[in-house]
Amino acid sequence: MVNFETFRLTGVGVRFASKLSFAILACAIGAGLPFNSARAGGISMQLIGPVLATDVSADGSVVVGNTQGDYETFRWTVGTGVVNLGRGTVAPLGVGAGTPDVSADGSRVSATILSDDGTIATQGLWTNGSGWQVLAPLPPDAGVLDQTDGSAWGLSGDGNTVVGLYWRPGQPGGLANGSRWTQATGMMSLGSNGGSSRASGVNYDGSVAVGFEDHPVFGQRRPVVWDAGVMTLLGNPDDPGEAEACTPNGNTIVGTGWDAVNFISSAAIWTRNGANWDQQILGVLPGTDPIFGGLSGANGVSGDGTMVVGTNLFDFFGGSTGFIWTAGTGLMSAADWLALNGYIVDPNFAITELTSISQDGSTIVGIGVDVRTFDTQSFIITLPEPATLALTGFAMLAALRRRRA
Repeated sequence: MVNFETFRLTGVGVRFASKLSFAILACAIGAGLPFNSARAGGISMQLIGPVLATDVSADGSVVVGNTQGDYETFRWTVGTGVVNLGRGTVAPLGVGAGTPDVSADGSRVSATILSDDGTIATQGLWTNGSGWQVLAPLPPDAGVLDQTDGSAWGLSGDGNTVVGLYWRPGQPGGLANGSRWTQATGMMSLGSNGGSSRASGVNYDGSVAVGFEDHPVFGQRRPVVWDAGVMTLLGNPDDPGEAEACTPNGNTIVGTGWDAVNFISSAAIWTRNGANWDQQILGVLPGTDPIFGGLSGANGVSGDGTMVVGTNLFDFFGGSTGFIWTAGTGLMSAADWLALNGYIVDPNFAITELTSISQDGSTIVGIGVDVRTFDTQSFIITLPEPATLALTGFAMLAALRRRRA
């Protein structure tokens, strides 16, 4: 995927920090669309506001993300709507980084927040009823870079482990190291092979973290997994990519891998096979141009590993769209997949990215744009029976053919 580690606002210049891809960069300003909800074939799509949704709780009832402009963390429920959680870093500092993530039960949120003294951006954990906690102490080699000492990128399902990166300027072994924080241990380095690294996602109990490290010679990002603190490369050592998310048990990982047949970065799944990891390339959507930066990347996976969501960037100029993958349908644009299952997306609304899927597979969150006004809006897609939907369309046709054979 296209990733931006940090951003700084200087005049009209913006340098973004998010695991959200090109879609957010292209749609970073907008007042939002009016609230809308529609149903067809049991599927519903609800707009939740002019915000940037990044994660969803296990049952789909809580959504978190960033506000536009201020990059402040928000938490959404049906009952409360969008509620800003404070500690935004852009207004006082002009910098921001990371992505808000939510625990399985929706009670905890991790994010990059303003420090207690208001001087730097740092990793934080919000708990319902008690507010923000700055995650400390930092490792002894930590330092401050561009008014930030680190950024939060993932939260375990049980809400007890936060992963991300911390800065270590002037130190050997990478400008940043992936980090893992718990209340008992404080923040600990996940290490690297000599380049920078970052942890972008983590499983339910915090034992498996996924992310990337920079190739120590060529510099490109490589997908990695830290299992009980031991780092393993996913795929071939020189292939680019990065891991973004994993299932609660940590046995299935999704992100971006290298399609060596078609010479393009592609959404990928890695499945544990004993001590090894098997890679499956999911492909890209038709019209994706690798020469001009086209690629696809997975952002989320259902708890059972059967559904993957993410973003397809057609090229540097042609925009992006969200995608849904199942074994039965293969990789499809979100609009086409929904149409296949009986729901037609409003033609005036373009789905630019799918950012996460709930553990139970019932809820997908993403970001889109009103094509008439270019206003950005986050949304929730509700799938009433994921197991049934996985057998619709192409998969059902294949099943019928097998029965007739």
